[in-house]
Amino acid sequence: MKNILTQALLLCLFLSCAVANGQDIIIKKTGEEIIGKITRVDQDTVHYRHFNDTKGPSFYVLRQEVAQLRMATAVELPSAPQPVGQATAAAPPVTQPAANPAPAANNTADMMMRGKQDAYVYYKGKGVFWGTAGATILYPLAGLVGGIVTASIPPNIYESNPNYQLLNDPTYAAAYKKQAHKRKIGKAAAGFGVGMGALVVIYTIVLASIAGA
Repeated sequence: MKNILTQALLLCLFLSCAVANGQDIIIKKTGEEIIGKITRVDQDTVHYRHFNDTKGPSFYVLRQEVAQLRMATAVELPSAPQPVGQATAAAPPVTQPAANPAPAANNTADMMMRGKQDAYVYYKGKGVFWGTAGATILYPLAGLVGGIVTASIPPNIYESNPNYQLLNDPTYAAAYKKQAHKRKIGKAAAGFGVGMGALVVIYTIVLASIAGA
């Protein structure tokens, strides 16, 4: 119980520091928190840049996926769209009454951007990284060949993607698969590099031990 309270306190402190340092926080209904700089808030989307790359590419989340926005500076939020025939009520602009609604995109360009963004966020490829690194340490040639073979195989686009229902859209699926494959290749290359680095360190230590004997 004490550990839980400590972690909660540290999390609150971290979030407070983020806001104090001019960073915005997007809290999704799933509990996921995105720390960055909100650049634009539309009726359907919230656009932002990551906190460690505020001049980099812009990403977005759907308003219906957002539970709360914590902004370091005041931003005028447009009202969320209301169904036809219903009066507009004063309510938090990022809250939608539907539970777990299926994400939607306005057009092909939105779906393509969303596919790339989701692949960047959700595809991890940890097995590719550690598998290639371990094989390289044991036998560098096996690590190189294994990494190339592994990287050439298209990734499982259903792995760790909470928005799997969007994969029914061909544009989204193609963009997600392409970006995830790029990340898989990068993971394999990084694993080989780390394995070779570790091997050099091991050989250096062994040679130093032999020379000092």
